[in-house]
Amino acid sequence: MIKKSRITLQDIVPFAAFFVIFFFFAIVSKGRMLSAYNLSILLDQSIMTIVVGCGALFVVAQGSIDLSVGVNLALTSVIATWAANAWGGWLLIPVALLVGTLVGIFSGTVVSKFKVPSFMLTIAMLIGIRGIVNFIQSFIHTQAIPASMSILSEPYIKYPAFVLIVIVLGYVFEYTKIGRYCKAIGENETTARFVGVPVTFMKIVAFAVCGLTVGFGALFSLSSIGGTSQQIGLFFEMRVAMAVFLGGVLVTGGTSAKLYKVLLGSFSITIIVNGLALIGLSQTQYSQSIQGILLLLILGVTILASKKSKKYAAHPEDDEIDAHSEDQAAKA
Repeated sequence: MIKKSRITLQDIVPFAAFFVIFFFFAIVSKGRMLSAYNLSILLDQSIMTIVVGCGALFVVAQGSIDLSVGVNLALTSVIATWAANAWGGWLLIPVALLVGTLVGIFSGTVVSKFKVPSFMLTIAMLIGIRGIVNFIQSFIHTQAIPASMSILSEPYIKYPAFVLIVIVLGYVFEYTKIGRYCKAIGENETTARFVGVPVTFMKIVAFAVCGLTVGFGALFSLSSIGGTSQQIGLFFEMRVAMAVFLGGVLVTGGTSAKLYKVLLGSFSITIIVNGLALIGLSQTQYSQSIQGILLLLILGVTILASKKSKKYAAHPEDDEIDAHSEDQAAKA
């Protein structure tokens, strides 16, 4: 008997949440959100979150989390800008990618080699690296990127680069061993290790990929605002985490981790922030409360949908019996 593909409630939730959020704010903003200018703002505001969120997906798929992406972005931006101004504008890109990746490799090594929970490690790094960034900026202050690198903000450079990065990350995550191994570790690390998955190495790779995307995110950020600032990367880790989990990815990772969920979650959180600003609630106590409530609701529905999907996977014969009975009745 050929096993039929099945669209589950868990697959539908991210799309349903996105469309509900989109149409709600389109209505309450009286159509202002749908203006060409505002839609371009939504896209620009989503780019960083999507790129880093796609990298963070490799970590989350393993059942881990990286809450240091915000301070990693700040450190990467400060060092890359300083190097570019000191020794040549062309250094901005390689230094940003190198620093971001090295921070990711460090996190992955500590998590995998010393069995430190990723949550505890990245929280500690969030605090420690922010202190390092502030210390560095106390000497070199905020800096603008070299004028030659402002070309990175041009639409014909920014948008193709963004699309290419997402396509490459999507292919690696969905169609290579790296993505499959990350999901396998999230489903059951012991089983994955038993069947030959190099768990220790793959954890380092996942954090390295996340760090690499932080480097790309730093480049998008620097080209957008023109340089570093005291607030760079502040609370960005929360935005990335919200995008991943708002898209319906479970904290346990595994097969619930899908790249399209990160895309939907990133656009959803951007629409929420943008929509609240359009209706005058961005600076009130309601903004963060609404974001938190929506996240809890969607996570709750996703968890229930996941349990239902697992129940079906464990007892698919029930549906097959029902289908067989219907066939017999039709023949009679």
